[in-house]
Amino acid sequence: MRDNDLLSGWALIVDRIVRGESLHRPIVTVGPTPELLSRYGLSSGGLMMKAAKVATCRRIHPEVPLDVWHNLPSLLANPLAIFPSARRDGSVVTLLIVKDRDNNPIVVAISPDANIGHNVVLSVYGKDAGFGWAATEMEAARKEGLPVYEGNGFAASLPQPPAVETASSSHGLIPSDGTAKPKRDILSIKKNSS
Repeated sequence: MRDNDLLSGWALIVDRIVRGESLHRPIVTVGPTPELLSRYGLSSGGLMMKAAKVATCRRIHPEVPLDVWHNLPSLLANPLAIFPSARRDGSVVTLLIVKDRDNNPIVVAISPDANIGHNVVLSVYGKDAGFGWAATEMEAARKEGLPVYEGNGFAASLPQPPAVETASSSHGLIPSDGTAKPKRDILSIKKNSS
């Protein structure tokens, strides 16, 4: 089966679940586990998700566009970051390269399931202040010696400190006796536009 066939098959499954159609099966195949996710702790078995979980995530996380759901298998193959879940139970958090409607990163939680030999997608959602949160979680994992993947664009996605620039000001520099004081530099803070 070609990647495009798999992707369109997954998109059709998502559309059927969103429309409320019964699939007559509780678990659906998202696709194969991408090699990169296998290198960071997941089994090489496929990615599975409960059909009811797809419906629940779509309902409680409308900030994740349907297009992201349709392209989930390919987005998981090229994530922005992968790091262990705070639960430290073998599950991983994958930060996608796309953002939700509120401009927050989209997070996918995945857990290995030794009983079925596959990995289970637990949730897909937009994470408020997610880039800073992910950086903190990744640093904690590194300190514990756990594997962490950081894609090329991850550092650029982190919140940047405000830029400091100097501007000359003459406000209040001329006293009432008419003698002028030298100009001084005043620091002002500007927010970076990201």
